[in-house]
Amino acid sequence: MRLALGEHVLDASGRTVVMGIVNVSPDSPVERSVVAPAGAVARALGLVARGAELVDVGAHSTRTGGEEPPLDEEIGRVCPVIEALVREGVPVSLDSWKPGVARAAAGVGVHLLNDVTGLRDQEMVSVAAEHRLPVLAMHMRGEPTRHGEADQRYDDIAAEVVADLGRRARELEAAGVPAVWVDPGFGFGRSARDNVRLLAAVRALRGTGRPVAISASRKGFLGELVGVGYTQHAPELLAATVAFNVLAAAAGAHVVRVHDVEEVSRALLVANAARVAARSRVDGPRAAP
Repeated sequence: MRLALGEHVLDASGRTVVMGIVNVSPDSPVERSVVAPAGAVARALGLVARGAELVDVGAHSTRTGGEEPPLDEEIGRVCPVIEALVREGVPVSLDSWKPGVARAAAGVGVHLLNDVTGLRDQEMVSVAAEHRLPVLAMHMRGEPTRHGEADQRYDDIAAEVVADLGRRARELEAAGVPAVWVDPGFGFGRSARDNVRLLAAVRALRGTGRPVAISASRKGFLGELVGVGYTQHAPELLAATVAFNVLAAAAGAHVVRVHDVEEVSRALLVANAARVAARSRVDGPRAAP
């Protein structure tokens, strides 16, 4: 699958692309990822040098009880970074669910809108349709900074998430959004057990023909799985993040959104090579020209 982002095309055919996180919010649970706006462009270019093919810029934390930055402050943090990266020729996405921020980012050339609410705000849909911007719609119950308060019980989490995302994607396409990427929404109040079960949704979502992106970098459920508690900064989370993203790649994820770009990129070199080899075995040897 080839992912069109304005003048850029990312080749995700039989491989997984790395999206690097540039966090200009001072209110993040992954403290080591935070960078001041003045240093964000250098951080982003460093991530590109380490293997990121797409950079996600955000200034609003989704941690439980996270602060609500004023609109002007959020715009002032993300837009200069996005504008500078666009000038550098880097594909850039905006991590925000606020239409005002999205409209400002569209004005400085952002390529993708990454909305953890699945574009619940109709004005967000209007911005995407008006500016012909692809969107990344995530599945989430509850509100971005209060998702732990929502009912997270599922009979079959993978099946329910796939159905909900499919329905939402069709609604967004009907409203004029040019392309919809989907994210099953790892973390966000779900139990560690349900997050592992949710991996099954990656393969099913891939079967819909839409780009599938996942964001499971240093999330608290990984801390639970490796026995360090619900934390997002323990050193043990690097290995857990690498392992989970390799599993997602093996399931067919087109894009993984991560903090630890270099380590995940190296691991994906192996995972992507294995996928190519497996496809070659299925397709059989090619005849000599």
